[in-house]
Amino acid sequence: MRDPTEFLLRGREAAEFLMFETCTASRPGVPFTDPDGIVTSPLSTVYTGICKVQATVAQAASPVAGGHAFTVENLQLHFPVGSGVVTGDSALITSSRMDESNVGLAFRLVELARGSQRTAARWNVELVTA
Repeated sequence: MRDPTEFLLRGREAAEFLMFETCTASRPGVPFTDPDGIVTSPLSTVYTGICKVQATVAQAASPVAGGHAFTVENLQLHFPVGSGVVTGDSALITSSRMDESNVGLAFRLVELARGSQRTAARWNVELVTA
């Protein structure tokens, strides 16, 4: 009988092979107030490496708030399993081999599709553009 772990590791390798973007993920630190009363939240880089931008539905929502219309897309950002990102982190796409229009997109990680036999860490993310 073959070890199923072998198949899972091969699946992870295949998933990472299809990650054509690179990104930097950051996490807000503890806010502090400087002597002038300005509150700053420093960012710590928690991951730099490959990722994949993936659409989850074909249609975006267009809410209106304060007289301004926004487009909210339903997307996922895939990372290698064990990348260390958590809910609330932000990720900035820094390069893309197949779609340069993805470079510069910023996402907020909102929900991880959990599981014990995942080939990638698939995060539901928010991308809001005006």
